[in-house]
Amino acid sequence: MAQLKMYRPLNEPIDHFPLRDGYSFSCFKTDSDKIAWCECCKNGLIGDDSDESTFYDRIEKDPRINIYDDVFFLDFNGEHIGTTTAFITDDKRIGDMHMVGIRTDFRGKGLSKNLCEMTLRHLKEKGAEFVVLTTDEWRKGAVKSYLSAGFLPVEYDTGMQERWEKVLEEYGIDSVPMLRDDLTPFKTIYRSNYKGKGV
Repeated sequence: MAQLKMYRPLNEPIDHFPLRDGYSFSCFKTDSDKIAWCECCKNGLIGDDSDESTFYDRIEKDPRINIYDDVFFLDFNGEHIGTTTAFITDDKRIGDMHMVGIRTDFRGKGLSKNLCEMTLRHLKEKGAEFVVLTTDEWRKGAVKSYLSAGFLPVEYDTGMQERWEKVLEEYGIDSVPMLRDDLTPFKTIYRSNYKGKGV
């Protein structure tokens, strides 16, 4: 089953979430960061047995990604506890928010907002007009945070509208604009049981 896809226009304001005491951002620097990246992405994005070869397969071998410029970490007291990769796609208007992960023992603290903000600002500085990401329905916290950050659902595969209507129902969101894969407006979609369609 195809993943959910979302676009975020970068002409909209980007919310600011100040880092709490002890937290900071850093970039990829040494090979030891590959293992830290794996720890941030386990239990959701990659298997628990993942190692440096997973970093190579998911990040390093992609010619669009400069690991020293596009791979970021959220640190707590100097230790990597979250990661995001932000790069420009072949369509230079679009930046990709890729492999956003937070180490299991730091989840549930709202830290994904900091990673999202940093990613959006980085890609805007690189000249992107939109940011794309893909995710799965079962990553409920991630999907909700992306909607809150201004990402919009994309109609690009069979059944996407229906799947998104169920997601909106689950979160009690009445409606949201949906885009086509070519970035043009598709239609406003509504949660499954919403009674006010067309009102």
